[in-house]
Amino acid sequence: MTIVAIVDSGLNLKHRDISPNLWVNSGEIPNNGIDDDGNGAIDDIHGLDTFSSAGLATTLSNSGDPQGHGTHVAGIVARLAPKAELMPVRMLDEQGNGVLSDALFAWSYALENGAKVINNSFGVVGLPTSEFSFMEEAVRLGKSGYGAVFIAAAGNQGNDNDVVPCTPANVPGMISVGATSAGGDAASFSNYGKKSVHLFAPGENILSADAFSVSARSRKSGTSQAAPIVSAYVAKIYAKKPKSKPSFVEKQLFSQIKGSTLLAGKSKSGGALAAVHTRKINSVASPRYARRAERQASDPLINYQRLVGVVNQSSGITQHDVNEQLLCKGYKFIDDIVWPFDNVAVISLDSSSKEFVASQRDTGALSRVLDMPWSAKKSLKRVKRLGFFETLEWDAFVTQQASPDHSFALGSHDQSPLALIGEAQVELGSV
Repeated sequence: MTIVAIVDSGLNLKHRDISPNLWVNSGEIPNNGIDDDGNGAIDDIHGLDTFSSAGLATTLSNSGDPQGHGTHVAGIVARLAPKAELMPVRMLDEQGNGVLSDALFAWSYALENGAKVINNSFGVVGLPTSEFSFMEEAVRLGKSGYGAVFIAAAGNQGNDNDVVPCTPANVPGMISVGATSAGGDAASFSNYGKKSVHLFAPGENILSADAFSVSARSRKSGTSQAAPIVSAYVAKIYAKKPKSKPSFVEKQLFSQIKGSTLLAGKSKSGGALAAVHTRKINSVASPRYARRAERQASDPLINYQRLVGVVNQSSGITQHDVNEQLLCKGYKFIDDIVWPFDNVAVISLDSSSKEFVASQRDTGALSRVLDMPWSAKKSLKRVKRLGFFETLEWDAFVTQQASPDHSFALGSHDQSPLALIGEAQVELGSV
């Protein structure tokens, strides 16, 4: 069976559409409060919560996905690839937001535990992808060292990603997926890009598992829903040939894209995944009533609490070298250094240090990329000056790639809309 990592807001572990497909960590003993397999996570029976470095927490009110987005995404994979194993890795909070560097920890965990397909339905919009070369390095390592394929939602701002990039969708090595409407053209909310988006898949009014029930399903629209359709097909390729290299898998995927005049110039392929692979999703009737929510936008946000650096592996510099120098007395503004990959360091900054206290007076400056506070620039320059890192960049806030449409909650066998279950998400960095 192919393991598909759902890097998202968590997963309703008790949902009937999900539970038969859950990945099981055979090296962990359930609920004993011990990291039995020594992988750094406690009781990670079915996946990881990066917020707690432990397995997903389940309660009566929260079955493992307090936000709901990840469950809907995972349910699509379960429906189209019923033999795939779902590995949830939570990096988005209850509002559907997170920080980009947590994706590194999510990917590292997924790769180390055998995931061959990594679905990413989140992103930050409007920041140059070149500022996040650590993402490119992580994808490269995942493909070359673990034979995994990375898939991302293209985003829901209606942007041309060639002009206004979306990360991680625009990261080299990532397969970027746009969403089609019921009519087969690009959905009005979907991002596109002749150079940066690879293909399209259905993404409008998609029926899948609802996180707040053990049996109900709901309809959502977005490139978040299109990406797992592609992930499901990739999982089926790996199921037939488990030892395949990513290059072979991607070639097989691209051979199943059907060109369309409606999508010409919208992506590299100019088409969408063939209908034969999406029929189970498209065969479900659309709701009779739907209305769009008012869209809201905000400027791109940056997370001044973390730096991410990539060490040139041929330089001879070790993790010990970096840790010893940065954690010494001369760098009191550095709180901690963690290595999700051998040559990728996530550096947490101490916001209580004198350098950052002075900046707290200007909250606007702390939240906007173009107005980076002087103290933050100084910290970045001081670390760069050591010469340890091939690239050193700021972390960024990300949010789920769900369209601003309302979602309808459906009974497990009912295909008519019953109730609205959520409001539109405000996407950080939308324009």
